[in-house]
Parts: sequence; structure tokens; C-alpha cells
Amino acid sequence: MDILDPTIATERENIDYVPRPKDLQGLRIGLIENTKKNSEAVLQKVAEKLKVAHGMKMDVIVHKSQRAPLKDSQVEELKGETDFAITGVGD
Repeated sequence: MDILDPTIATERENIDYVPRPKDLQGLRIGLIENTKKNSEAVLQKVAEKLKVAHGMKMDVIVHKSQRAPLKDSQVEELKGETDFAITGVGD
């Protein structure tokens, strides 16, 4: 099993991160729920707090299996409909 430690250099290819937004007002949130107990509830609570604080919108929630990567179709659900996504765990 490979473990990726983001604090050290690795042999893996570099990741091009999207620049952080200067303002959060009105951004669209995507939620990626991993089917663990309470995962969706926690994500919904975070999204609600972001709505109140920054006027964000949450229109897309993707449900994926635990320990499974997102399917291409799930990535497509998020593309163009969200400005960023939050993935959550439960338990």
C-alpha cells in the first residue's frame, strides 16, 4: 500500500492545484459523501454554515463507496456545476 505524505517530496507527478479564490461569496459547493455513518449529515452541516456565512450554494452531492475513487461519471457531475468540492468521512 502506498501512503502519500503531502509534507515531503515524492517520486509522483506534481499536482496542479487550482488557485484559491479571493472571495467565497456565492461560490457553488459540491459534496462528496463516502457512505460512512454520519458523513452526509456532517457535510450538509458544513455546507449550511458556508451558505449562511458566505452565501454559497450547494447543488451537487455525489455518493461514492468507501475507499473507492470517484468514477468518471461522478467527476462529470461536479464539473461545471461546482466551484469546489468537500469530501467527508463519517463515524
